[in-house]
Amino acid sequence: MDKFEEFGKRIDEEFARLKRIKNFEDFGRRVDEELARVKSFVKEEVAPETEKRTAQFLREVSEKLREAASWIEARNAARSAQTPKDSQL
Repeated sequence: MDKFEEFGKRIDEEFARLKRIKNFEDFGRRVDEELARVKSFVKEEVAPETEKRTAQFLREVSEKLREAASWIEARNAARSAQTPKDSQL
């Protein structure tokens, strides 16, 4: 079964479940179940990948900041080296 068929089957199942909801109590229970499922998904699937990508991003930013600091230091050193020569004239 390809992904499109799986998606269609899941939509049919969800629609059938919705048709079985008879009152607000059932609706509330269903909402609670779905919220628990979403919370679990975020906690188990989304958060670890997000943390992994965030850590990698911070490492990359840290390296870029280190490069920028080195560039600024080199530029200041070059200026300092030129200043005594100019003042001797």
